[in-house]
Amino acid sequence: MDRIINMILNRILRRAINRGVDAGVNAAFGSRDDEQMTPDQRQAIQRNTQRARQMTRMASRVTRL
Repeated sequence: MDRIINMILNRILRRAINRGVDAGVNAAFGSRDDEQMTPDQRQAIQRNTQRARQMTRMASRVTRL
């Protein structure tokens, strides 16, 4: 029973953390107006966003150890 509760809490916490990370990334890189951006700018934003999310995942893995 304790494991089931722990699994459910982990799932909820993971979702909340992911939403917080997404909101933080959006706040850090600003809101985007897709019509005014060049394709190069869109690619750069996608790469930066992907790197930021990857870094947060790596940080959480390191802190587990």
